[in-house]
Amino acid sequence: MKQKSTLTFLCILNCLITFSQWSNYSFQFGGTNRQYRVYVPSIYNVNNPASLVLTLHGMGDNMTNFSSIGMNLVADTANIIVVVPQALSDQYAGTTWNSGAGTMGYFPNASVNDIGFINALIDTIQANYSINAQRVYSCGFSMGGFMTQRLGCELTNRFTAIASVSGTIGIGITNCTPSKALPVAHFHGTADQTVPYSGNTYGNDVDSLINLWITRDNCTLTPTLNTFPDIASDGYTIDHYIYPNGIQGTEVELFKVNGADHVWLTTGNDIDYTIEIWKFFNKHQTMTTVGINELSKNETIEIFPNPVSESFTVKTTNSEIQTFEIITINGQKIVSGNFQFEKTIETSNLSKGIYIFKSIDEKGNISKQKFTII
Repeated sequence: MKQKSTLTFLCILNCLITFSQWSNYSFQFGGTNRQYRVYVPSIYNVNNPASLVLTLHGMGDNMTNFSSIGMNLVADTANIIVVVPQALSDQYAGTTWNSGAGTMGYFPNASVNDIGFINALIDTIQANYSINAQRVYSCGFSMGGFMTQRLGCELTNRFTAIASVSGTIGIGITNCTPSKALPVAHFHGTADQTVPYSGNTYGNDVDSLINLWITRDNCTLTPTLNTFPDIASDGYTIDHYIYPNGIQGTEVELFKVNGADHVWLTTGNDIDYTIEIWKFFNKHQTMTTVGINELSKNETIEIFPNPVSESFTVKTTNSEIQTFEIITINGQKIVSGNFQFEKTIETSNLSKGIYIFKSIDEKGNISKQKFTII
């Protein structure tokens, strides 16, 4: 009986080790012990480099609490290493980043080299995990949003895209000169009383922020406007502005949340910031095709967004493609139809999980690409 109990304990312990994927780490930087958390998804494989998403907490918050925004849930199907760094404590402001945001001449943690810390942190993660250097992203809330914007201005070459929530470019950043064009998304409530949508004394207003990045990226000045369905009865409505056609395919997106205060919205609202941030990030990466046989003209099929929420769009330039199938990871065909050049497919009636989009051209050649419904 004792041996059986020991084996049972070891099995339970092994399961806990296998599935407990948040881990806390630290290293010395600038003479200070800097802490961070890492989430490794169960699908992580060193032979399949993962995306890296940094998530930066707000003033007075901490890395453990901010781990709850749900990026790890996206990571489980999207192959993301999620990193949540910890800001240092300021004598007046509590835990906060040296983001350039300040007021009345005071800038919290102004002597802390957080740019250098984030740069070293990325190096550390890349040394310990298999990371696709073309898929490195940062997002943040409030002071973390200000810090994310500073990273976009000053550490541009390390990131593929950035997204800020309720935090713009701090007034201490007097010259935002990114080293390359950078896709940028920003989320902000019009009733934000902490970092106002307009009249922001800590940094630039939302409109100024968007105009700055449109200019830097050389995007189309007239945006496409989409509105989210108002179904959550949360008192908010969302106007989604997209400024496309920037340098090297960059774009700027603004999610203007009418009526929202200083808050990170989730699945109980009309918009889930975490999901929308990943959708934005995931558009800005190299699209790849996995197939049994390559298409006859070697074109790539693009699926976006991926991961998928309510629907996705498929595009190809191969005029010979005629039909498609959607197959479960176990090989069960659940959807089929005709397809040529572009098609939008609804997925709201499908369960969450990994699927395969299979296209067949007129010569019988097959191409497959994986996508994930979240």
